Amino acid sequence: MNKFFLVATALFLALFLFRVGQTGGLSKPGIDPELENLSSGFIPSRDFLAGKIEEILPQPQAALLAGILLGVKSQLPKDFNNALRRTSTIHIVVVSGQNLSLLIGFLMKLSFLGRRKMTFVSFAVIILYPLLTGLQVPVLRAALMIGLASAAQLLGRERDGVWILLLTGFAMLLYNPNWIFSISFQLSFLATVGVIVVAPELVKKLNRAPEIIRQDLGVSLAAQALTWPVIAANFHQASLIGVVVNTLVLWTISFIMVSGVIALAGVLTSPALGSLLALIPGVLLTYFIYVVSFFDRLPLASIYVGRLSPLVWVGYYILVLGLFLWLKSLKPNEALT
Repeated sequence: MNKFFLVATALFLALFLFRVGQTGGLSKPGIDPELENLSSGFIPSRDFLAGKIEEILPQPQAALLAGILLGVKSQLPKDFNNALRRTSTIHIVVVSGQNLSLLIGFLMKLSFLGRRKMTFVSFAVIILYPLLTGLQVPVLRAALMIGLASAAQLLGRERDGVWILLLTGFAMLLYNPNWIFSISFQLSFLATVGVIVVAPELVKKLNRAPEIIRQDLGVSLAAQALTWPVIAANFHQASLIGVVVNTLVLWTISFIMVSGVIALAGVLTSPALGSLLALIPGVLLTYFIYVVSFFDRLPLASIYVGRLSPLVWVGYYILVLGLFLWLKSLKPNEALT
């Protein structure tokens, strides 16, 4: 094993334990007053934008878009909210930064526009999306992790992107060790690892899949594989058809976000223009709702997940790591499909 990796890991653990001692031990993360005050100032603007979405889309499409785009999920109908939980898709409307990871992964794959150009576009999105969601802490954390990892790619240091991502996550834990228990931090970090590290290898090996779905399928599967245990352990539900449902709907998230922002900008200019532009996200949101509702009605769509030993989840991630290393070992002409 790389000596530098061992030294860096030992140094982080020493600093982490020192910070834990300084903060009086680990506990469930509370509210960070400074960051929370920064976010709370944007609540009126976020509520205003959610109201504008309601002007151009019916329910529950409007509530779903507000959840995906702005992190406002208070208006989601209770039945549909439960359906999201039972099909393991609730993470899509939880502000965790995972949606930002999926969007950046999608943008970085638009190679026909030029990789350097799309990297700059991605940076613009990384800056603007936290503002759109009201500078909520989970999105800020995700934006920082993705931004620094993307900077490494822009500079042609893709391999360093992994290290930068890890170091950024470690730095955040040194700032607040209790974030290690934060669901949003875990989802943001794992989804970003999936998009930045796992997805590129998976996409390469899916070279027999249709081009129109290969990129999104690779990004979606990578994000799902790494975030599923967090969702199951914290929401205590594991969908027996969750992988199928997520595969069917996650590809729409990037398109919903892009077209949703365009429609939102349109309604701020003219209600008629906004209604016209809302047709595209409206169709995608209706498809999303139909898929979730259909699978939710199936018998045994989900099962209850009780408290499991941490060793179970450690074993799962060891298995995922093994599969990832196996993917990297495959020759370029060897494919999964």
